[in-house]
Amino acid sequence: MKLKPIVASLCLLGMATAGTALAASNNTAGVNAQIKSLQKQISQLQTKVNSINNAPARMSGVSNVLSLNANLSQQMLSNQSGVGREMNLLKARQMGGLPNQSLTLGGRVEADALYQHTGAAGYFSNPVANTSGSVTTGESATNTNVHTSSVGALSLSNVNLDSAVALNSWATGYVQLGGYNIGNGNAGYTNAAFQQAYLVFGNLAQNPVYGFVGKKEIDFGSFASTQPYMQPLTRIYFMPTGNTAGVGYSQYGMNLTGSVMNGSSSSTNELVSNGSIAQYKNLYTGNGNSINDWALNASYNAMTQGVNWTLGAGYLAGSQQGVAATGTPADGSGAWDVNGKASVNNFDLLAEYVSTVHSVASLNTANFSGSILRAWSLGGDYNFPVMGYKSVAALEYSKVGQGNSASNAYQYAASWSVQPVSNIWTGVTYAYNKGLVGGALSNTAYLPTSGGTGLNAVTTGSSAINNTVLLDVTAYF
Repeated sequence: MKLKPIVASLCLLGMATAGTALAASNNTAGVNAQIKSLQKQISQLQTKVNSINNAPARMSGVSNVLSLNANLSQQMLSNQSGVGREMNLLKARQMGGLPNQSLTLGGRVEADALYQHTGAAGYFSNPVANTSGSVTTGESATNTNVHTSSVGALSLSNVNLDSAVALNSWATGYVQLGGYNIGNGNAGYTNAAFQQAYLVFGNLAQNPVYGFVGKKEIDFGSFASTQPYMQPLTRIYFMPTGNTAGVGYSQYGMNLTGSVMNGSSSSTNELVSNGSIAQYKNLYTGNGNSINDWALNASYNAMTQGVNWTLGAGYLAGSQQGVAATGTPADGSGAWDVNGKASVNNFDLLAEYVSTVHSVASLNTANFSGSILRAWSLGGDYNFPVMGYKSVAALEYSKVGQGNSASNAYQYAASWSVQPVSNIWTGVTYAYNKGLVGGALSNTAYLPTSGGTGLNAVTTGSSAINNTVLLDVTAYF
């Protein structure tokens, strides 16, 4: 709005100068007529300038205070994002995307059509399709799919609202609310819940040190993904979220963070989706009323001969995997992580390896002895236009293992997504996985008894093979 008075004033000065020069050089009647015409235009321009200057200040103030930022919403909410999302807020502040004393709103709506086929009736890897874990007395206890080998479902898998509040030049607040699997009965959560809420303190334009406090993903590892909808197994079993406070340093391509948090081996308040496995998991939501866990994370980014690369490593003092049910909360083994990313031209390549430090309790008593738990992932994507639209093809492999290698679980996921309209993505994903039942490492499922009056626990799920096709539409705003 300030540019218009300036431009108008320049026009007034230019035309007045031209008129004066013209009158001095020629006093003919035709020139006098032109001068009168110019004076009339000057008067009209002056009227417009006055109206602009007298416009209510509150109109310009509203546009500066409240805004939408779909790009920031995608950075904060997309499935490809990993930990350390507070850096998105700090960089947005640094680039002027979040002005002081402003409120930026956003969100995501994700709708899916799912088809899944299992090699054995009742052994579905999708938590929505397989609810057998709560069935102990009979089929009437819950609506399970124990008789079928194929399932289909329609749902709103994720609905999120988020907001970033630039309180001043050094403080930014972030809140994320959401529900998941809306329309899937007991498998979903339709009431909006606070999934993340925290404050970030820092101004990278003036100082490389920043801090954060609140409920968020713990800065440990990376857990980024090339897939728009499916989760890598590294994220499912190791990515922690919870009440935390920490400090970070970001300069010269280096980012270092140190965090403390309430420790717990509990994995309650899971967020699951329509994918073949759990969509998101809060590993630290159980509050042990004690700050007894901590994490360190580091990454370095640089450009070498056209290749943009990042290497990272992290240590988590207490993972969700309990060593023994002692203490309050239960003791947990530490975990370590190494990860990397390389981008060249339109290609991206991601890799990650994460492991507990000590042997932990078996996740599958029948097949695994208590031993070190490991998970790793490798993925790549290629960005290319299709008929003028942005599109991304991606492939990812991930595996989790403990003890007997024949019982370890793995997953392949391939996807292609297209952006037909700004901030709206459509896509298709195919996933093949083995050894997952209900989104967990398990060899147990409940199948009907011979008489059809109840369910018996059977133990062949470690060899369960699932094929999944997922059609998805996601809108960011």
